[in-house]
Amino acid sequence: MKDNIAIACSGLCLLHCLATPIIISLALFGAASSAFESPWVHLVLLIPVIILALLSLPFSYIQHGSYLPMTLVSLGISALVSTFFLPEQYEFWITVPAALFIMSGHFWNRQLITKNVQMMEPSNG
Repeated sequence: MKDNIAIACSGLCLLHCLATPIIISLALFGAASSAFESPWVHLVLLIPVIILALLSLPFSYIQHGSYLPMTLVSLGISALVSTFFLPEQYEFWITVPAALFIMSGHFWNRQLITKNVQMMEPSNG
């Protein structure tokens, strides 16, 4: 469940990253477009991503024993945090792959947990 929520949060981050330049270039929302660029929006999107990763991945690792999901999500979160310290022109090119890393890590984590649960169930054969 936490992985599904984390995937959705990362998807919102990805949508924000992809939609903001389009909204600004079309000037559809005027003042609202500047709110999309605000640093607080990035923090509001990043905080749940970090919290869900901390609540989900360490406990899942205990179940399935694979470092891959944690590695992917950690790389993605590190990249997102790095955008606060890099020039703005790099933000889009870093955040899009970072969101995809995070989504992939949580998806892979969910797959491993599902596989682990299926292996533990007694067979009907």
